[in-house]
Amino acid sequence: MVREPDGVSIIDLGVLPADEPDEEPTGPAKPLRWGRRVAAVLAVAAVLTGVTAAGPLPRHQVSTLAVLPSATGVARVVDAGLVMVFENRRAVAYDPDGWRELWSVPGPAFAHAIAFEDLVVLFRGDAMNEPTGEKPDWAQAVDRTTGQLRWSSDRQVELYGDVMVSYLPGDVAQVVEFRDPRTAELRWRLPDSQTWTPDERRSALWRLTPDGTLVEHDLHTGAVRRTARVQLPESERSLNLTVSREAVGITAFGDGGWLRNTLWYRVADLTGISGAGQWAWEHDCGRGLSCAYTFDGGQVFLIDPATGVAVRSVLDGGGVGSPLGLILLGQDGEADFSLPTVRAVLDPWTGDSSAGLKGWRVLGVDEGLVRVLAHYDLPHKLTYLAELTDREAVRLGAVPHLLRECTPAGRTLVCATMAGDTVVLRIGEEHR
Repeated sequence: MVREPDGVSIIDLGVLPADEPDEEPTGPAKPLRWGRRVAAVLAVAAVLTGVTAAGPLPRHQVSTLAVLPSATGVARVVDAGLVMVFENRRAVAYDPDGWRELWSVPGPAFAHAIAFEDLVVLFRGDAMNEPTGEKPDWAQAVDRTTGQLRWSSDRQVELYGDVMVSYLPGDVAQVVEFRDPRTAELRWRLPDSQTWTPDERRSALWRLTPDGTLVEHDLHTGAVRRTARVQLPESERSLNLTVSREAVGITAFGDGGWLRNTLWYRVADLTGISGAGQWAWEHDCGRGLSCAYTFDGGQVFLIDPATGVAVRSVLDGGGVGSPLGLILLGQDGEADFSLPTVRAVLDPWTGDSSAGLKGWRVLGVDEGLVRVLAHYDLPHKLTYLAELTDREAVRLGAVPHLLRECTPAGRTLVCATMAGDTVVLRIGEEHR
């Protein structure tokens, strides 16, 4: 056991027979319609019990709440009142209070959705790979209540607050438009540029002009805030812009797309600064820290989100945040189980690691944090589940499905199975 100063515990797993009485699921297992042959059976391990407490520890149970009438879908939680299931030929909206189907939108390859006021914007996932002239809309905005179409776009769109950026990836002309997400009405167009990037933190848009001038625009109106002639890194191929907390970086790429170097400029006065502490991107990593990444992705810096000061770094960039700490990932087993595998859990404050969750699979992510892990019992077609909290990994037991992905929605999990079903699991709590 690794016990941390603030009381967080990670308890090593023990072997749990698949037929242990208190783990036997209620109801028959559904037949597995899975065509691939699995050469090896993964070991089934026990889930964690919890930390020492004065009274009985809670033990969470999981049961099947509903099987959604959908085929081979992947679920995404849009917000507390809406869950989307993306099937092969349509996107289906569900009310998580009762799991009633609200509406559906026909169309292939929807993969993501964002709620904006009374709209839901649906995004396609593979339109870039389709032949020219045969591409359906990249995005569709529908009424949240009825699913009726409000507007659509045959260009890639991204939402930054209440501004929608519209463009064609790889378009030589780089026609970039800024629109109102409510109506898709045009607000302004980006002048001819080498490269550009939105800066949502400052409601800005940065671009490099064809002659190499750095320009800051107001993201909403396009009004020019500042221009500056800055030194550009030597590039054999192209330049790219990125924005960190307090700086804007200009990155040079060489032949073959290899990263050469980045020059950073302080946002406050556009003077050159050292690249130390300038990250390509950041996100919540759990335990009160953020993960910050360099361009090459080979190193993760754990930083204080309030100050940007690095607490420590992790040389292996294959990590993802969780309420317990940074999960270091590996990949074991057959390709049929392509879910990332846990190698260890790192305490971001002390640097200590625990292998108590080694071998478990990352099954469910919510707001960028891993919250649900899985272990498979293939002969019995069971998936053992564990829920990660900020204090412990909680034993949920087994369900009679082989799950391939789960999306947390409050105290439920919306899961896609390897048999092609979409099931809703309820997480309950009882005291032992």
